[in-house]
Amino acid sequence: MEYITVFFGSLLTVYMLGINSQLVRDKNCIGAFSLAWFISLSNMLYIKVFVMSDEFMLTYLCSALGSGIGIVLSILTYSKVHELLTNKKYSL
Repeated sequence: MEYITVFFGSLLTVYMLGINSQLVRDKNCIGAFSLAWFISLSNMLYIKVFVMSDEFMLTYLCSALGSGIGIVLSILTYSKVHELLTNKKYSL
């Protein structure tokens, strides 16, 4: 169970870091500030589970896989949402 928790904890943390970096790039202060609170919570919980793990290498591999998938998902999500929001058909 801890491997699944580490995988999803890493995925979620890196996913939010990826989204947040794009919000910072776009100078979205309110969005970046708000998301930073959730990044801190997710990171603290992830670190707690990782440190308590008995098997370092398997835990690391689960974490690394989650991180890689998380950053790719953040790029895909942000680009699709940005595309939808900037499409003239959906503008207010």
